[in-house]
Amino acid sequence: MREPQLPHTAVDIDLKAFFKVHKALPFRLLGQRVDPQHIRPDDTTVVVRELQADRFFIYEPPGKAREALLLELFMDPPRRKQLLDCLIKPLQMMRDLEIQVVLVLPYLRKGAYATFPDGLSIEAFDGLTNEYRVEARNLWDYEAQIRHGDLRALAPLLLLWEDKPEDTGWELLREEIRIIEGAGFTDPERQESLALTYILRLRTFPATALRTLFGEAKMNDVKQSETIREWLQEAELMGHDRGLAEGVQQGITRGRVEGRVEGRVEGRVEGLEEGVVRGRQDLLVKLGTRRLGKPRKQTLAALAKIQDEARLDELALRLLEVKSWNELL
Repeated sequence: MREPQLPHTAVDIDLKAFFKVHKALPFRLLGQRVDPQHIRPDDTTVVVRELQADRFFIYEPPGKAREALLLELFMDPPRRKQLLDCLIKPLQMMRDLEIQVVLVLPYLRKGAYATFPDGLSIEAFDGLTNEYRVEARNLWDYEAQIRHGDLRALAPLLLLWEDKPEDTGWELLREEIRIIEGAGFTDPERQESLALTYILRLRTFPATALRTLFGEAKMNDVKQSETIREWLQEAELMGHDRGLAEGVQQGITRGRVEGRVEGRVEGRVEGLEEGVVRGRQDLLVKLGTRRLGKPRKQTLAALAKIQDEARLDELALRLLEVKSWNELL
């Protein structure tokens, strides 16, 4: 089974902006019916450094004490140290902010794992124990609500639970778009859901084909989303993928030359796609160097001319079958 290529940090970035707009979604996931007008994502008074990759939602209904959710997203089950770090955060926040905080752990995909922790048990001496429990949620258990109920904003994640995404990916993508467009979202909510769909698919499907399937109107929604803007800014600042960051910068430069907001956003999206290609080229060179030795300048030039993502993926798979760069190309 081929797992979708979804780096944990990239998904964190995408979902941070996503939940800023879909701020009532974590409460619905927990079965809580709350008025979105009284939900405030994040809190500028929080100074806990580790919260940079989390989402924090304060609920302040009139005439009641404020309460909060702390959302910690995981692609795979956390290790013990990660879980300890998670448990510390709400305690620090309750101490510093004097507010009741509930920790929520949504797991994004099942993969090959059998268990997903909902707490931590500490045992010592002869049977002395401390028990710590959190609100853990396996998102694949909510597939029916995502397809037909009040969790339709999570439709972009459906691909994560496919056994063979390479076989069902395109039809599922069309279904996800239909779910999003039929959900009755506000403009910002629709834009964020479409943007998350686009970015997650960009890691497994060719960008040109995605743009064609989305069409001009939906691509405009993607470009206007906060998800795209924050994701690109994070890529530039952190430089977690050199090829991606360089492509983004090229797009920004082109947009500035055009001198229009639309041009800048268009340039960023195009730069994102070009950066993905460059990142795959770099990965192919690194893997090939390990197996076939350092490539010649002519080989590097030939690889640089390949702009099709599917072709680059195919070459990466063929590395296991060939004995030279010439045979590969």
